[in-house]
Amino acid sequence: MIRRPTKLELMAQVVIAALTVLLISDVLDAMQGSPCSLPGSQSDCYPWGSEGPVAGRWRYDSKAAYIGTGLASIVILIAAGLTPLTVSRARVSLPLMAMGLAVSIYVSSFF
Repeated sequence: MIRRPTKLELMAQVVIAALTVLLISDVLDAMQGSPCSLPGSQSDCYPWGSEGPVAGRWRYDSKAAYIGTGLASIVILIAAGLTPLTVSRARVSLPLMAMGLAVSIYVSSFF
């Protein structure tokens, strides 16, 4: 049974939806982006491989890894945003939403 989210849950859903839109935009840009290591690369390049301040992070190791972790973060955020509709109590759904947000941020930033 689908229940109506509380005001606090709705505010959290708005934040999660905004982050999801930003992440979708970033992944779509990355799909069309070129590596900065190419000669004559534009300002909209992405630092694939071991370049710059992100050197050594697995997420930036390749374009496929970057897009894959971005898509995983999007799926996690969508699941977190839908939590209030599937969980029967706000006491349970708010911590689950916070956990989903934290895991998504971890995957997209530190993995």
